[in-house]
Amino acid sequence: MRRVIVIILCLVGCCLAEIRQLTILQSTDIHGVFTPADRSDSSQPGSWLQLATVIADQRQKYGEDQCLLIDCGDTVQGSLTTALSRGEAAIVPLRQLGYDVWIPGNHELDYGLEQYQRFLALAGNMALGNNFRVKGQPAPTPWRLFFRNGIRVAVIGAQASFTSNWLLPQYSAQCDIERAADMLQRVLPDVHRTKPDMIVLAAHQAWFEFKDSRGVNEINDIARRFPEIDLILGAHSHRLVPGQRIGLKSWYVQPGCHGAGLGVIQAQVDISAHRVVDIASEVVPVGADTPECPQLAQALRPWLTRAKEAGRQIVLPALARPISASGRPGVNCATSELICQAIADATGADAVIHGKLSTKSLDGPAVIIADLFQLVPYENNIVLAEVTPDELAAIVSEQWTQRDNYRFCGLWGRSCRINSAGKATMVDNAHRSGETGTGNRAPKATAGNVQAGRLLLAMNSHTAAGSGVLPVLTSIIRAEAARCRDSSISTRDCVEAFLRQHPGIVVTPRQWLITGRDH
Repeated sequence: MRRVIVIILCLVGCCLAEIRQLTILQSTDIHGVFTPADRSDSSQPGSWLQLATVIADQRQKYGEDQCLLIDCGDTVQGSLTTALSRGEAAIVPLRQLGYDVWIPGNHELDYGLEQYQRFLALAGNMALGNNFRVKGQPAPTPWRLFFRNGIRVAVIGAQASFTSNWLLPQYSAQCDIERAADMLQRVLPDVHRTKPDMIVLAAHQAWFEFKDSRGVNEINDIARRFPEIDLILGAHSHRLVPGQRIGLKSWYVQPGCHGAGLGVIQAQVDISAHRVVDIASEVVPVGADTPECPQLAQALRPWLTRAKEAGRQIVLPALARPISASGRPGVNCATSELICQAIADATGADAVIHGKLSTKSLDGPAVIIADLFQLVPYENNIVLAEVTPDELAAIVSEQWTQRDNYRFCGLWGRSCRINSAGKATMVDNAHRSGETGTGNRAPKATAGNVQAGRLLLAMNSHTAAGSGVLPVLTSIIRAEAARCRDSSISTRDCVEAFLRQHPGIVVTPRQWLITGRDH
């Protein structure tokens, strides 16, 4: 008898359940790749224009009324088109394709806080995630409730909490930055009060199988602490994760980068019980034969045309000798030597720490603007600080620990000897004896009056921010005596100016970092 009652109850439950399907489409980390030519490897498929075709196909397949379209950020930086438009060209696809949600990433800050606010204004209510807020300025709402196919979907946005480690102190001081987990603790009670059928977290953060020792990504912790989140859409690391159960019950998806694929998530939702009963996903790839979307191409045409014309502009009609990206900065790399020389020329710095920002070599015969963008693909400014020779040696020692990492900066302008333990000591203990510059180079207006006994050190703004891994550098340059300041000079602009001013330049890298053996 009991068995019969159980069977009857199960049948009644099945009859009362009302299952609806929801399709969520996700892109992320497109980095201004509008056409395959914008990719560093243009032989690989993937672009906004091709991805738009895949989005249209999926919407048609599942029905637009049951689809949500979400992008998880790092949208406005990464191509010559975005550089020339100061990121604004990348908002065009978001609006043209009718995205429901956009989560700003850390690179949305590359053009400054004022331009970041401009992006938010252009994006309107599609922008979500207010754990990063510019003080005194409008901020995105943390979450929104969407209705699709009779399903109540709460989408919460989370930005990169680690942003304070990528901004110079004078800019991070203008912002309120909250851990994503703290924001969730704050807003989830409001979300629950609306009785959503499904909860989605769209974040510009990534999931890893291991603990993130730097604390850049909180997804592991979030999935463990907030099991009521049914789906987490990730970003930032450029990984391809078609679908993975993480934490207690959350489903995680991350569709790679540069428009190479679209995350397609299918959720079966019981709207009578307000719960997700099944979830599955895949990443639909963009193929080499995927056509470009003509409507988006038309909307972007003014920007793409401008970038194409600008990219062809000649900086140098002929190089005296190729400038190679091979080797190690500060030891035998010609492109990093070029960047350092250009920075010193623009600022009057006594010493420069800088690495190579890409594998791009200048091998001629001509140098055009497109070459310079590939050489310097980031929107960095030059930061100046006044340091003692001993402080410079300490900074170099710390950099040497990063020598196999993309963050590594070689030294230019002063020589350091590095012992087998990695400790650097100055070979030339020269410093400014007064306030009139060093050597035969006249002091630049940007240099100002440098304190006696100190050197004017230049670096890019990303290095100066520290990324949470350069405590020696940041403690030295943030001390009051260092008088650290943003020169407002773009790294790429000063390289262009230097090449134009020295058309016959031959770059022969000097070994500024001297070791007892080949490293």
